[in-house]
Amino acid sequence: MNIAFLWHMHQPYYRDPLRGEYSLPWVRLHALKGYFDMISVLEEFPDIRQTFNLVPSLLRQLKDYANGEARDVFWEHTRIPAVELTPEGKKFILANFFMCNWDTMVKPYPGYFALLLKRGLKIPLYRLDDAISHFTSQDFRDLQVWFNLTWFGYRAREKKAGLHELLQKGRGFSEADKTLLLRIQQEIIQEVIPLYESAQSRGQVEISVSPFYHPILPLLIDWQHAARAMPKVRLPGSFIHREDAEAQINKAMEYYTELFGEKPLGMWPSEGSVSPELIPLVERAGVRWMATDEGILFKTLPDGSERACLYRPYRVRSQGSETMMVFRDRNLSDLIGFTYAKNAATVAANDLLNHFRNIQEAFPLDSSKGLILIALDGENPWESYPDGGRHFLRLLYESLSRDSTFRTVRIGDFLKEHPPEETLNDLYTGSWIDQNFRIWIGSPEDNQAWDCLDKTRSFLHRITAEASPSHPEKWQRAWEEIYIAEGSDWYWWYGGDFSSDNDEEFDRLFRTHLSYVYLLLDAEVPAFLKNPISLSQEIKPTMEPLGLISPMIDGKVTHFYEWREAGYFSPINYGGFMYREEGFISAIYYGFDLVHFFCRLDPIWKNLNQVPGLQFHIQFLAPRICRIAIPVQFPEENEPFFILSFSSSAGSESLKN
Repeated sequence: MNIAFLWHMHQPYYRDPLRGEYSLPWVRLHALKGYFDMISVLEEFPDIRQTFNLVPSLLRQLKDYANGEARDVFWEHTRIPAVELTPEGKKFILANFFMCNWDTMVKPYPGYFALLLKRGLKIPLYRLDDAISHFTSQDFRDLQVWFNLTWFGYRAREKKAGLHELLQKGRGFSEADKTLLLRIQQEIIQEVIPLYESAQSRGQVEISVSPFYHPILPLLIDWQHAARAMPKVRLPGSFIHREDAEAQINKAMEYYTELFGEKPLGMWPSEGSVSPELIPLVERAGVRWMATDEGILFKTLPDGSERACLYRPYRVRSQGSETMMVFRDRNLSDLIGFTYAKNAATVAANDLLNHFRNIQEAFPLDSSKGLILIALDGENPWESYPDGGRHFLRLLYESLSRDSTFRTVRIGDFLKEHPPEETLNDLYTGSWIDQNFRIWIGSPEDNQAWDCLDKTRSFLHRITAEASPSHPEKWQRAWEEIYIAEGSDWYWWYGGDFSSDNDEEFDRLFRTHLSYVYLLLDAEVPAFLKNPISLSQEIKPTMEPLGLISPMIDGKVTHFYEWREAGYFSPINYGGFMYREEGFISAIYYGFDLVHFFCRLDPIWKNLNQVPGLQFHIQFLAPRICRIAIPVQFPEENEPFFILSFSSSAGSESLKN
């Protein structure tokens, strides 16, 4: 039986067009782990064949790093000698240099874990000023080294002299150690693309592609097509731009050909998103095959179709065009992506092999014509494996190399040897998630983001249609920013489905790319791009109350445990690293005992003093509407104090403290 692994490698485009720098480090850091490990480990298993889907927006960034043309904010904060760090630089490092899987990438290393405990497992940004005073220059240098060191995968640690010694050293790193670390990083990144190119040239891997900036193609073709799988979806308006979908495909094909010297045969459409209208576009571009999720297949086939239908290729036709398609086994793919990391490597590898055997035994026809497709994210899962997936993958590849009942194949080779015998004439419209598009469109935040894209694109189209370009290169760059903003990742993080430590930075980058369209054309950036999209939705407490509290009401934090069980909200951004100006309140604490409700406001006096007439209001909506107004007075000779005024539907009274 044939087994095809398709590893999807992807990152959004992190380059800030205004600053010319990369604001997030994930291309650089994933290159040291997933991208390098997954291709270089195949050198040990020459009989294993695989397919890697490399998204062009990722390849372009890897190339920039390899050529020394990309520098990200995290790299810059690593490069600075620890003794020269400013207070803001120190806060940046404490807030961001533990941004990895703590269980597998921090806790196993005593030196790194000690720094995390010293900072605190949970610390809002407004406490970082206090925290930095407890860290020495040596501590900050150790943290600079550890954050970068822990991202090196097992293959880099095996092949690169110096990494093992740094891991053994554990603490007390020197600036020379840091310089060595950054030099090895650069060496690894420079090897990544050539390794994939070499593996493809020797016939061990096939490299497929996705649309350039990873857009959801059916949504570019027509927003309304989302309603096919989501009849009750609330869409932002009308957006029909088949030409953008075609441009994203063609740009990907051209860039791939420029980089690898030949056109790709296959495509993983972004997020496995497909529709019948997509077939003519990929056929014209020369794409011979596409892959997506099994859910699309079973939504396309008649109800009651047997499971065995999954393990064969299909010809898909629409509007007089056709391409070949294969569909992934979702369960087996998810086992690798989400489950096996929690199991012993031997148990996990044997379990997957047993699944292969069970499928082979149940296959109704000649199993040599069957295909088990495992397709998943090829970079993120390995952060959850204790050893980065090293033991699991080696056991799996060793078993498949010596078991003659299975053979691993490149998808293009299999389809050439076993062309589809069945045809699908009405492909279902959907993605790999729930076979719909709810992650990317339909929520208020998603729709607001799409509306921003639509307005900006309409502005650019109007300008470019009405006049001859005085600076054609600017017009070209402006359209490039539109294509970047069409990428799926921006919409992935909007809405309530997913969240990360970098949500606000994703929001800022998305709006920056659209804003740059106006700046390139010497136009004023409109107001709708100046306000964060994510802040237009419900704001929730940073932490809910954990238990009853009974603080001493004396205007002071009398002891540490007084408010420990309270809930609190921090209006200062402590998830990302783009610090805003400080406001007037650093935190709001609240809680209760069996009789009383307590509320504590932590003001920032240096800002309060600048705003006479400042007031705060606390409003309760139930069981009856009531409001507490808190004006702030500033006597010249004394500290500021609050005047509390309480009013409700039952009456009012005033307090002075």
